[in-house]
Amino acid sequence: MGGRRKRARLRAFAIIASACSACSARPSASPSAPAPVSDAAPRSPLDYVPSAGLRWLAFAQPRLIYRDSALRPWLEQVISRERLDAFTALTAVDLRELPAAVVASYDLGTLHVAALAAPDGGRARARFEERLSSGAIVKHPRPMLYRITGTRAGEPRALVSVNDRLLAFASGELSLARVAEAYAEQRLKSPTALRGAALSTLPPPPESALAAFYFPGPFERDWAQAAHGLLGPALAVGVTVEKASDAALRVTVVVAGDWPAEHPEAELEAAWGDLANSSTGQLFGLDLAKNMKIVEHLHQLTWSGELAVEPLVRGLRAATIANVPEMFGDHSQTPSEQSAQPDSKPR
Repeated sequence: MGGRRKRARLRAFAIIASACSACSARPSASPSAPAPVSDAAPRSPLDYVPSAGLRWLAFAQPRLIYRDSALRPWLEQVISRERLDAFTALTAVDLRELPAAVVASYDLGTLHVAALAAPDGGRARARFEERLSSGAIVKHPRPMLYRITGTRAGEPRALVSVNDRLLAFASGELSLARVAEAYAEQRLKSPTALRGAALSTLPPPPESALAAFYFPGPFERDWAQAAHGLLGPALAVGVTVEKASDAALRVTVVVAGDWPAEHPEAELEAAWGDLANSSTGQLFGLDLAKNMKIVEHLHQLTWSGELAVEPLVRGLRAATIANVPEMFGDHSQTPSEQSAQPDSKPR
């Protein structure tokens, strides 16, 4: 692990430690009860994700996708309706109705945050507690704020519920849940992911974004040589996906940084050509991109283009269909699906 990555991990430990201290701190003696968080707590899932130690972040607006009559059938080819129904029955969370959701990966663990369409946090908490193998501990530090911790299959897990309208789920490292709790109480002043030093150089996801992906720098080792060397000096990379038409998506890639090359847009064009003509690019139909455009502006390089939905879905099915049961857990499969795949193994 490089020195920069170690320093990032140390910063993550420091922030998590400060968050835990903030969460465990007790106010001075007062006859009044703790104030509720309903009026003050942030509502966007992005406001619960810390920047320190972040490896990557994925943002999506599932309800916007599933309420689109043209896009929904395509997505159901990747994740079946039956599997989503089973997930809802298991967790009391309907992924298709989430206004917004975030998955953030850290060296320490993974943090999932979702805004709920209705105040169903109580049902989700009950299902979560039922599924824990052992050690369920429920904390209720303020009205409308809960934290449940425990283990499942030997892995530590935690769930934070805010106002019954937002859930933060942490796996691998429970302190990530304490960080989310500290943000809910507005006790933690450390910048959230999109306000951190790296990702603040990128534009936030537009309201029309179906999904967005963020990767903070520095990019080291093999990654530093990627994209014809553009990632070496890059501060961050962002990818935004929007609807272009019923049969196409508009994808925008923004690379932030300072480049020694006189014409970095030519390097970006060559890097795209390499990717589009590779076997992976052809699998996802990247070689069929239309209306492509590359713009250099100040410290940002932007590539945008339209990609046909059909080859993208076909590529996603080929790349992920064997791993979908792992993504949702064995219990998300219907009995017919389980019996139909007794010997299936990831390829």
